[in-house]
Amino acid sequence: MALMKLFGAKPQEKVDMIPILTEGPNVNGKEDKEPVEDEKDDTKRIITITWGTGMPIDVIFNFIHKNFEEEGFQDALVNSDITYRDAKERIIRNDLEMLFKRIILKYKSDIRIVSVKIENAQKALALAAASDMAALRETYEEHLAEIQEMQLQLEANDPKMTTMIESYRRGFLKGITANAVNFINNK
Repeated sequence: MALMKLFGAKPQEKVDMIPILTEGPNVNGKEDKEPVEDEKDDTKRIITITWGTGMPIDVIFNFIHKNFEEEGFQDALVNSDITYRDAKERIIRNDLEMLFKRIILKYKSDIRIVSVKIENAQKALALAAASDMAALRETYEEHLAEIQEMQLQLEANDPKMTTMIESYRRGFLKGITANAVNFINNK
């Protein structure tokens, strides 16, 4: 503080980050910032709204909710063979399965690292740090269980896990229809 006064600099104001729950995920992956007037004084604060957990499981959710409709449409314009569509759907499904494997490995690695840190913190009698890390490990374990549940749902072809395939199929069918209409109109 004294150094700031000496050099004439003003101390920066602290901006409170207030978590706010709203209806849906931020699809573009960026944070929404909205100025909010403070009742105490007439300055504006920025409230940051973030979605998801900020952890690897979010990558899976983003992939599942990815819209492949345009890609399906474009593919049908190039090659309207149904076997091509089926092969592409298998590729999308395999990509999700590989994503599951990669993220499971990441969580297992993180659990091992956090477990070692918990042991070290307990040996050093840093119990608060150990309990914080134990909570983080529990979160990782919950995410791992959720991913394993998602894998079972994918194997059972649960519609919640195949939305990206359905969007591709819908786009592909629209592309076939556009090809047929174009063919009829050019006759």
